[in-house]
Amino acid sequence: MKRKIVVVIFILLAFGTTASAQKYEISAQNMALNQVLIGLRDKYNLHFSFNDNALSQYHVSVSGSYNTPEETIAALLKGLPLTWRKRGTVFIILPEEKKPEAPKTFSLSGQVLEAITHEPLAYSNVLINDHGLATDLKGSFHYLSSTDSIFHLRVSHLGHYILDTVCAPGNNYRFVLTPSSIGLKEIVVENKVIEKATQIGNAPGVMRLNHQIVQFLPGNDDNSVFNLLRLQPGVLAAGEQSNGLIIWGSYEGHSQVLFDGFTLWGLKNFNDNISAVNPLVVKDIQVMKGGYDARYGERVGGIVNIAGKNGSTYKPGLNLALNNVTANGMLEVPLSKKSFILLAFRQTYYNLYNPDDVKYTGTTTTTTGGQGPGPGGGQGQNSLSVNVRPDYTFHDANIRFSTRGENGDLFYVSLLGGEDQFKYTLNRTNTQFDISKSTQEDNRQLGGSVYYGKTWNRGNTSSLTIEYSNLDNKIRSDYQNRFGPGRGLASWTNSNTDNQVSQFSLKNANRFAIDKLNTLETGFGLFADQVKLVNDTTEINLSSQETNLQRLNFYAQDHIALTGNVQLKAGFRFDLPFDQQKLFIQPRVSASIPVSQSVKFNAAWGIYNQFISKSTVIDAVGNYQYLWFGSDGTDVPVLKATHYVSGWSFHGKNFLASLEGYYKDIDGLTQFRTDAETGVQTHVHGKGRSYGLDLFLKKDFHGHSVWLSYSLGKAEEKFLTADYQRAPQDQRHELKLAGIINLKPFYLSANYVYGSGFPLYTDPTDPNSYTEPDYQRTDVAATYRFSTAKISGEVAFSILNLFDNYNVKYSTFETVPIDDTNTLQINTESVPFSPRLSVRLTL
Repeated sequence: MKRKIVVVIFILLAFGTTASAQKYEISAQNMALNQVLIGLRDKYNLHFSFNDNALSQYHVSVSGSYNTPEETIAALLKGLPLTWRKRGTVFIILPEEKKPEAPKTFSLSGQVLEAITHEPLAYSNVLINDHGLATDLKGSFHYLSSTDSIFHLRVSHLGHYILDTVCAPGNNYRFVLTPSSIGLKEIVVENKVIEKATQIGNAPGVMRLNHQIVQFLPGNDDNSVFNLLRLQPGVLAAGEQSNGLIIWGSYEGHSQVLFDGFTLWGLKNFNDNISAVNPLVVKDIQVMKGGYDARYGERVGGIVNIAGKNGSTYKPGLNLALNNVTANGMLEVPLSKKSFILLAFRQTYYNLYNPDDVKYTGTTTTTTGGQGPGPGGGQGQNSLSVNVRPDYTFHDANIRFSTRGENGDLFYVSLLGGEDQFKYTLNRTNTQFDISKSTQEDNRQLGGSVYYGKTWNRGNTSSLTIEYSNLDNKIRSDYQNRFGPGRGLASWTNSNTDNQVSQFSLKNANRFAIDKLNTLETGFGLFADQVKLVNDTTEINLSSQETNLQRLNFYAQDHIALTGNVQLKAGFRFDLPFDQQKLFIQPRVSASIPVSQSVKFNAAWGIYNQFISKSTVIDAVGNYQYLWFGSDGTDVPVLKATHYVSGWSFHGKNFLASLEGYYKDIDGLTQFRTDAETGVQTHVHGKGRSYGLDLFLKKDFHGHSVWLSYSLGKAEEKFLTADYQRAPQDQRHELKLAGIINLKPFYLSANYVYGSGFPLYTDPTDPNSYTEPDYQRTDVAATYRFSTAKISGEVAFSILNLFDNYNVKYSTFETVPIDDTNTLQINTESVPFSPRLSVRLTL
């Protein structure tokens, strides 16, 4: 036993002698300091943190052998204006502090980029020494501290791995995040794309969506943006409104979709097949359901802010997406290491729908009050229900040029143009009547923005955006009714609507870090809006309006970041319309308070104004039409809404739960009604309100993801009545279930949506005469991913509305009079049983 003890002691002594005798050797002749440190790191497994660009400017000539790492570093830095500190096992190389000129605050600024394309990652989350902030559109941020001279950072962005690092004070850092899916052959990191699908609960009323996940969801490539939106809490899915989003009970036209800073007024789309945003050019999606801060205005509902891709400066790329509805392609061409151009184009196939797709699914019946399938019926009236599958053509194009500066500056020009045509022809003949009707709707959407974002020396940022957007909507309808085949004309009508809306704006935004607690955000905007409307029927001019609105706005708010990642915002937004000579003041406040490491409380309150909006036009037989009007302050008042938002969220390792409540009231609603007897159109003003709860549960496990969304809400309006009644978009319950199963290289997904139905009034004057058909739809999909040395892609097969449930779309009824007691009710059918085959290729 003594021998063994002696042997062990001898071994330990020998090991200690060897360890203590280890030497650190340097042999450098006029070498860059950063390269010498990298050599030491690789040779002796040392850990360093330093500014690579700064240290590359110093060249050293040192040769020798040293006993400790500390002696080695001291020898290297001798005579240089540098010093070092040690935190844990990391040696941090810093500029030498001159005591007489020691700064009172320590500044840190930088930019967050994607690893492969070096594209800026807008709105990334940055946690610095337990103080949270978000990057701007250019991926830039700035932080000041009066106490900390060493910064511990955690940088995260949806769909990317978290970067955890330590930095010294300095400007123009570049923090590179690696995507969790980078197009390699089938590897485990692709699972993370599915698990990082949605970010909810970090701020009141705000959701961040990972657009990469949509390639696994049921549907086709051309509507993937809205396929993802419709499965989120608070966004109405049962109405199948792909462009005119209804968020938290707001009216159509009260929510805004922004793409690269300009407004998408909305193209007509059919059966959720195509959306106004080409998914191939989308980089980031942010949804603000309500209670958003002073930087955003122009709407009293929600805002969907979509940022387009800056493009790859790494290598050219070609993306193709083909399905049985459209062909879609995108080309990325690097012009230099800092500049690129992106081109994208979509086109529907010729003769997408056959001319004889009009089908009658009902028979002439006698309905009673409250039982009719849509508006315009009445007691004792005969109605014939008709489903129409119209002809539809669509094409659009995107062009984007972008260039980046060394210090994080960003300049881009983004252009979009799209056109579509939606039409149907109806002919119905029997012994009693001979009806013919044709309807055609043409839309043209144009938009563009020029953006320049500047990062200043201390990391503060400013930006200037010039944007223009325009929608030209034309609708023509011709109707004839004869007393049976070959007999005389019983009645005829024709109607024409030409509705144009455009906006030109010049916007400025600034962000200044005042100290470690306060970040001041300011900006101003100059807006020129124009709305034109001509609406006539049977040579009678029902309404004609041309409104030119110019206004100036300014906002300022303080973003206060307290210890413990407590976030407070308080600010004002001012709008001054030149023609009304009235200042609209809109205060906003919000708070995000972590109760524990996993639980957070959010709350927000604010006042919002809207100066151009959609108003309801009701014709003589009860048909609803939503047209754009400009607010003149009298006939069409400026909309004013107040938002109240609060909620709790729980973020576990693989589980997310969120419960959020809201209340919105709105004043200044306008309806234009046509008297059935006189044909005279008048306008009435009203109020509205919506309130409810959103529940969201999401579980990730082994690369799979499932989530549940439930919305309980109520939307009410009051026009010429003492009490509130149900608004057209009111739906009490909406339940959504979705899941994605990863069986790589196969991915299986499904989603189910249930809605309790909208009030479809049979008598618009009677608030109790409505039906409420439920909405149910189940979609399924299977995706196969493949990758070779030169090409990668997916083949996906989806079935929309698997069980072929008959659903009613929101606000799509049309009532056609036959005679004094009979009407024909036409419903543009929602998504029927629809197989979809998609092929996506990336070259």
